[in-house]
Order: sequence, then C-alpha cells, then structure tokens
Amino acid sequence: MIKKMFGIVAALLIAFPAMALAGGYQAPTAEDLLRRIDQLTRELNQVKQELEQVKQQKAVPVAVPSDELKALKAKQAETEETLEEVTDTLDEFVTNGIGRLDLSGDFRFRLDSTRASMPSFWSGSDIMTAMSKMSGWDAATLGRNLQPMMPMFPAPLQQQMGQLMGMWDNMSVQQRTAAISGMMDGLTKEQRIAMLKSLGASKKKSADIDNDLLYTNRLRLNLKARATENVTFKSRLTMYKIWGMESAHATAVPFGMNGFIWDPNISRRPNDNTLRVEMAYVNWTNIADLPIWFSIGRRPTVDGPPMQLKYNYDKRYATPVALGVDWTFDGLTLGYMYENPWPGKIRICYGRGYESGFKDIPGNDKFDDVDLYGISWDVINDSDSHQFANIQIFKAADVTNYMEFRPVEFPALFDPKDHTEYGDMYRGYHVGDIYHLSGVYMNRFRGIDYFVSAGVSRTDNNFVDKTGLYPGLLNAPGEDENHWGLAAYVGLRIPFDSINSKLGLEYNYGNKYWINFTPAADDLYLSKLATRGHVAEVYWIWDIPDTPLSKYGKAFIRAGYQYYWIDYTGSGGWMGKPVDMDDLDDPLNAQQFDPVDRMDNFYLTFEVYF
Repeated sequence: MIKKMFGIVAALLIAFPAMALAGGYQAPTAEDLLRRIDQLTRELNQVKQELEQVKQQKAVPVAVPSDELKALKAKQAETEETLEEVTDTLDEFVTNGIGRLDLSGDFRFRLDSTRASMPSFWSGSDIMTAMSKMSGWDAATLGRNLQPMMPMFPAPLQQQMGQLMGMWDNMSVQQRTAAISGMMDGLTKEQRIAMLKSLGASKKKSADIDNDLLYTNRLRLNLKARATENVTFKSRLTMYKIWGMESAHATAVPFGMNGFIWDPNISRRPNDNTLRVEMAYVNWTNIADLPIWFSIGRRPTVDGPPMQLKYNYDKRYATPVALGVDWTFDGLTLGYMYENPWPGKIRICYGRGYESGFKDIPGNDKFDDVDLYGISWDVINDSDSHQFANIQIFKAADVTNYMEFRPVEFPALFDPKDHTEYGDMYRGYHVGDIYHLSGVYMNRFRGIDYFVSAGVSRTDNNFVDKTGLYPGLLNAPGEDENHWGLAAYVGLRIPFDSINSKLGLEYNYGNKYWINFTPAADDLYLSKLATRGHVAEVYWIWDIPDTPLSKYGKAFIRAGYQYYWIDYTGSGGWMGKPVDMDDLDDPLNAQQFDPVDRMDNFYLTFEVYF
C-alpha cells in the first residue's frame, strides 16, 4: 500500500512539467510547496517507522518463516528505493522545476465611443508661418506692407518701427523674428488680429468631433521567478493595439500630449502588435535578516492606488499614488518595512527620466540627464482593517522642454540634444525643476470602498527666451515665474454581491498650473488626473459567475462613462503658459496643439485574467 502511494506521488511530481506545457497545471505558490513538503515529511516518517519495525522483527531471536523474511527484505528494498526516488524528484522539482515560477496574464477587449468639442483658437504654427513670411521681406517691402497699418499703432511703436526699418536689411532672420514678436506684444488684441489677417493668417474655427466606435486589444503576460531564497525577478510584457491599425494615430489627434510615443508610455499607448517590456525588475529582500529590501530595474509604477478599485485588481498593483505618477521608468528603490504601531513601509526612490549621453559632442548642445528623486511612505498598510495611507514626494531635476520621443504624425526620432536635422523649431533646452507632493487615504465602511487623494505641484523655471519665441516651464515666451498647482481626487465603490457587481463613482479636479507625471495612465485620449479642470466618471463592474481554474482566474465586464470639462489648455504638459479656454481669441495665446474644452467618453471592456 505504501509503495503504491509513493509511486503515485512520484508519478504526479514527474508529470507536473508536462501538465504545465499542456496548459493544465497551475504553478504552486510558496505556500503550496510548504504544505506539500510537510505532507511528504509526515508520510516519510511513517515509512521509516515501519522499516524500523521490520528491523526490530529481524533482530528478535525467534524462528521466522523464510518466505516472510524474503518478503520483508523485498519490501525494505523497494521502500528505500521509492524514498530515494521521491526525495530526488522533490528536490529537482523545488530547485529547478516550475515550482519556482509564477506565470499569469490578462487579456482585455475595449470599446470606446467618444465625442469632443474644440473651441476656436489661433494656431501657433500659422502665426509662425506669418512671422516667417514677414521676416523674409526686405526693408522696402516691410515698409510698403506696414504703411496701411501704421496709423493704428501707438506713437511710441510707430517711432520704433521707423528705427527698425532703418536697420532691417542688416538684421538676421532670427533678429527680425524677435523684433516682430516684440512688436506684437505692444499691440492691442484687435491690432494683432488685423496685422495677422493682412499676412494671411486666420483663427481656427470651433468644431465638434467624434469617433463613434474604436476597438482595442490588450495582452499582458506576467512572470515571477525566485532566483534565491531572497532574490526574486518580476516582469510584465504588454501588447496593446487598435483594431485595424499598426499605429497610435487614431488616439493621438487632436490630443497634443497623446501624440507622443516615448519611454514613459511606449507600452501603455495603443500602438502596434509588438510585445513590449512594461516592467522588469529584481527584488532583494530580508537584507542582513532585517525588514529591508532593495529593488532595481524597470519599475512597477503604473496603476497605483487607488486605481485597483476601478480596474478590479485583487490588491494594490504599484507603489506610486496615481494622482502623482503613472509613468513607466527605469530606477531603483531602497525600502524598510515596519509593523508597529501598525503595518507600513517607507521607500527611497531614484529614476532616470532622460539619458543625455556623452557631453560636449561637437554639433550637439550641452545637456544634463533628467533624474527623478523621491520618497514614498505607506504610513499605514493594514489589509485586516482595509486601511491604506500613502504620502509621496519627489523632484524631477533638470527637466528639458521635451525628451526623446517619436511623434505619431511624423515617423522620426526626436532628441533634444541633437535637433540639427529638424531645425531650431525642435531645439532642446533645460527649463527647470518640478517638485511634487501627493497622498491618498483608502478605507472601507460597511463594505463600501472609498478614497480621498490630493496633490500639490511646484515648478521652478530657469529658462527665459529674450527673443520671445520659446516658452518656459509653464511660462509664455519671455516670462520667468514659478507656479503652484493643486489637485483633488475622490471616489467610492459600492458592492452589489447579490448580482456579482460593483458600482464606482469618481471625481477629480486640477487647477490652472497643475502638473503631474501620468503619460502612461490608462485613459485612451487624455489622462483624467492630469486635467486642468474637472472630470467625473461612473463605472459598473460585473464579475462573471464562473469557477476559476487558477488563483488568478477571473473574468468580468466593465462599463463606464467619463465627462471632461477642461478649463485651461496644456493638460499633462509642462511647456508654455496654461490659457483659459475663454481667452483663445487673442493671438498672443496661440496654441501648439488643438485645444479641447469638453469631452465625453463611453467605454466597455471584457477582461479575462489567467
């Protein structure tokens, strides 16, 4: 009987890898392995006891039938052989087999139906075209074209224009453009409009745009592997694409910041069918037998708290507070865990936002790296009481006007330190530092999950363009001001267990100078938490009532509606001064990207976790 039992156990252990390849095996967790080892230990001890009894019987000086002695010896040999096989198989299974791997993933189909409103505005590119046309004239042509408008100019400006035309032919194109920009500043709004119209420029008309149906597929594959007792590797590979496309074009226009594919969002924007590395990092825990850990690699820094409620995750997924950071970056963390007076963690974090390469290369501008420094503190992280509170503070140092990116509309790689191929329009330069403080508190009351989150941003500008052509850090060209931004985010999720459902309600607000780091947010067109204005959202989750076949197994449908009413331009970007949507009729408030002041978006997802 014992031989048969151990034979079955050994056969099952040997068969595990084949079952895994066939898709019928759920990789055991560390707890599963410990329970299995404990069970086998008890059974092995029982066998040893029986063997000891056999030995004692052989030692007794009584006559034992020869057939019985032979049977006992055969049983002893077979049992010892089975013990050795089971021990070897178990050792191989735990050390080198799939027991140390944890494989999981999810697939999502998503449908979006979107409508948006674009107000009338002056395009920055149209104004630059008009100014370039004017700067190409000689002095005689300039005087001839300005003569009809001179009477409406203020007397001091008329005198300046007379002096300017005397020097005009000896000025460079850049000097002429700067002079025209200064002249525009000295005019009234009506005079600026009249001047631009005489040059062939006109204001863009308002428009209502829509995309009735857009479909996307997203596949994510997760791998966790233990290298040693205290060193673990984790990774996620992601494919995210639009039906019928191999680019992100359909979600990029007219939403300006959405038109860039760059390091923070390359795996988070719908693009092509390439499987990309979203995260890959190593954790080293229990350093020196203390509650200290070190982690390095491409960080788990997206879908942070409280996003696990809306995305129907079983637990918190990422470290950063979602209101402050939703950005895939490369970096490291040193952390400490404590238990009293309640469970919590504190982390010191570092990341590289942009690598500038070798310095002082002839032909390239001198550039510094863009680095991120921060502290993330889980003040309380108590799963038993459902309480969670986190405060994070970080600094983005030596921020550039843009970082290496590939614009959706123009298939080329743009690098701020080498703009020679595309001209001064894409000239890169450092603009200053950004400081950020945000926090979130989550709890549960009578089964209802709720959260409150708030954020503060601070920009320290160190770039001023005297030509009046290039903007600074949340500043218009020529300005030199530092700004504070404020944001709030609240929500709750109500369970309806009788119908396997959850209802969520959320609202967030950002003021004029609010800036965060959320280009990788899982909002199709515009990160709602980066919005300078208001966003309201309601969603419904229905968990499909079916028996899961793995610890990760679940399937659900999520339907939601978002409404954006945006007060200021440039949401999600740090370049240029945010402009009130009601002030876009002034050419001085020209926009690089088409502004959107209203948007409503309905979405429906079918999600399967395995």
